[in-house]
Order: sequence, then structure tokens, then C-alpha cells
Amino acid sequence: MRFKLIIFFLFALGVSCPALAASIYVIDRYQQEIMQEQINKMDGLLGRNQPGGFDQPCGWKCRINLSGWMNTDAYITNTPLVFSVVTPFNDLLSVIGTPFNHTSNRASDLILNNANLFVDTRVNNWMKANMSFVYTALSGVAGSQGVYQIPNSFLIYQPVNSTKLDTAYATLQHFNVSPVYLRIGKEYVPFGNYDPYSFVTSENPTQLLSTINATTAQLGFTMPNGLYGSIYTFPGQPRISDGGSTRRIQNGGVNLGYTYSDCISRINIDAGYVASITDTNFLSSYYTNKNIEVAGVLTGLPNPDQTNIAGLPDQKAPAYNINATFQWGPLDISGQYIATIRNFRKPFFLAFPVPITPDRISEFTFQKPKLWGFELGLTFPAIANQTRLAVGYQATKHLAGILPIRKIYVDYLMNISQWFDVGVAIIQNKDYNLGEGQILGDNGVSLFPGGSGNKSTLGQIRASIKFA
Repeated sequence: MRFKLIIFFLFALGVSCPALAASIYVIDRYQQEIMQEQINKMDGLLGRNQPGGFDQPCGWKCRINLSGWMNTDAYITNTPLVFSVVTPFNDLLSVIGTPFNHTSNRASDLILNNANLFVDTRVNNWMKANMSFVYTALSGVAGSQGVYQIPNSFLIYQPVNSTKLDTAYATLQHFNVSPVYLRIGKEYVPFGNYDPYSFVTSENPTQLLSTINATTAQLGFTMPNGLYGSIYTFPGQPRISDGGSTRRIQNGGVNLGYTYSDCISRINIDAGYVASITDTNFLSSYYTNKNIEVAGVLTGLPNPDQTNIAGLPDQKAPAYNINATFQWGPLDISGQYIATIRNFRKPFFLAFPVPITPDRISEFTFQKPKLWGFELGLTFPAIANQTRLAVGYQATKHLAGILPIRKIYVDYLMNISQWFDVGVAIIQNKDYNLGEGQILGDNGVSLFPGGSGNKSTLGQIRASIKFA
């Protein structure tokens, strides 16, 4: 009898244990769900202003590519190639008295030209996105506070881009389905054909007056037969007529080109038009500075009503360019031409509280500037490494006091290893004639010195490193 009771007890216990275990499991899972919900709420509170955390099924490595680029330049010159510089006065870029000087003596410098981080991603078959960040060791002239500051350097004209985000855009395209694409975001607009950080040519006048980095909407096409083109629009700078503050979409352009290539040759020809060339990075470094003292500039005398007004353009300056590149085996040649369709006012001399007499308007105006240049290059192996020797020529017209009238250069770039290049260049710049383009006040005080008549022979060495 006692044995039967023991058997029954064990049987009952065996039946009840799974049920008991099941009840314990249900309680634990319920508690875990409550705890997880509390954690999710806390995470949501901590990250309520931090969007992101997006995930892809296959992980980021199959869709995102990271790469970088760094260029360090060493310069030495007998005479600074930036012939005219602004003299800071009380932390202002003042146009009263003699704010400009001609540079002289020797100059040298070691500059981190650019250090870039590139992020390229494929969202899906239709969508791609690109971002790049840039750092440069260039500093701005004291007092310059514009979107693009004037570089505090006697050696380069390239403006200081105050933002560290260089590009960020998305491209909607699927060339297997359609040749049309849509691109929206911050990019280098397709006015001209250039590399923003190239060796030597990044300082070419034709590149300085065609480089535009802006938030843009671009609609374009690329045909299998080599024909391509696009239309684009971007805000541009506020105008004086807008009070210098109201922003609106008021610039844009078109470009059209054709490219052909086979096993030994390549040809590319394109032309473009932009509604106002004053929005190029180079001119923006002068036009959009905030501290420009403009009252009393015609007389050179103090004025109790002096105010600081941004030197914004008072009208658009449409321009067009034509570019051509031909490569045949190891030989390549390229050419560029840029011209404005209308005269436009010089930087620093735009917003005057006193009228300018009609007979003096031409002194304060660029007379339809023109720029052109070409480059001839030869690529060949040397010591088992790929090298390129190039010679180039650049010329400008009606840009006295802002760019040289002529530039010639020879550069040699050697690929030391797969991602490491070393280059050396000799550059000579010739300024406009002494006094050409100068502006005098009513009392004879120089407001703008114009050309210096100097020549500058410059030596440049570059170390370029790419990584991925």
C-alpha cells in the first residue's frame, strides 16, 4: 500500500512539473517583454534627436565603400604669385584709403592642400548616394567671414571653403532602364571639366572661374552613343536688390557634351552655360565677405555714417565655357575657354552709399572677362613606374588685380606605388602691367592698385596619398 502511494506521488509530480515549468516560463517571458519595452522607451528618449541606425540585411560592407585622399604641398617662390593682397584694418576688409598692396620679396610655405574622406553607397539598383568631407590647412584673411573666405596665402588663389562637408548628394539612375538621371544635393555643378584638388591645374584661372560647389538639383542624361548633358539649378548668392539677405533659387545652367573612346584613343567635347559666374567659389570668396567697409570710399575720407555691407553682386553675369580633351595612346591634350556675356562689377566695389558718376562706371567694372588655356601631357613608364610629364599655358583678359594675365607651367608626376604619387612643378605667373585696372578716389587716393607688372617663378612639390 505504501509503495502504491509513492508511485502515485511520483506520477502526479511528473505530470505537474511540465505545467509548473510552463507557468514559470510564461511569467519570465512576460517580464522580459516589460523590461524590453522600458529599455526601448529609454533608448527612444536618449536618441529622440539622433536619426539614423539604419541597417541592411547583408551589412554595410556590401553597400558602402570608404576611401580617402591627402595632398601635401611645399612651395617656394622668388616673388609671391598672388600679386595683390588685402591689408586687414581693425579686423575689417576696408576699402577706405589704401587697403590693397602689391606683394614682393620671396615666399615659401608647407600646406596641407586637402585631406578628404569619401563615402560611396549603393542604396538599391535605382539609388546611389555619395558624401565627402574635406579638411584644408589654409586659413582666411583676418576679418573675412564669408561663405568662402579669402585665403591668407601669397602662394595660392584657391579660396578657403569654411564648410567641412564638401559634397553630399543622391543620384537616381538605372542606365539599364533609362539614360535619364536625377541628382539632388551638394555637389560640384557641371560647369567646366576639372578635378577640384588636382596637381597644379587646381590653381589655373580657367578652373578658378568655373568651380561651383553648391546645393543643386540636376536633371541629366547619358546616352550609349556618348552624348550627354544636363540642366541644373541652385540658390546662388543673395543680391543687393534682395537686401543682401533674402535667399531664393536664382542661378543655374545647362551643359551638353559628347565623348568617344576606343582601345587607344578618347575624345571629349562639352560646352556649358551658367546664369551668373559670380557664384563660383573663387569670386564668392570676395563677394560674400561680411566685413567690407564701403562708406566714403570715393573720397577716402572718414564718414560718420560708415556701415559694413556685404559686397554682393548687383546683377547677374552670365558666362559660357567650352572644353575639349583628346587622348591618343600616351599623348593627351586639353583646352578650355570661358567668357562672360555681360560686364559685371568688381569685388569690393559693389554697394556704394554714394552714387558713381557714369563716366567712372567702367573703372569699377570688369569688361567681359575672357580666360583660355591648354595642357599637353605625355604618360610613360620610368623605373617600372607610371609617370606623366605635362606643359600648360593659361591666359586671362580684363581681370587685372585679381588674376595673372598669363601662366605657364611644367609638371612631372610619378606613381611611386599603387596609391602614392610624388609630383614636382615649375610655374611662372605674369601680372598685368603696373597700374592697369587701378581705381583712384576723387582725391587721388588709390582704392585699388590694379596690376603690379611683376613676374613670379614658383616651385611646387606634392606628396599625394590615396587609401581605400
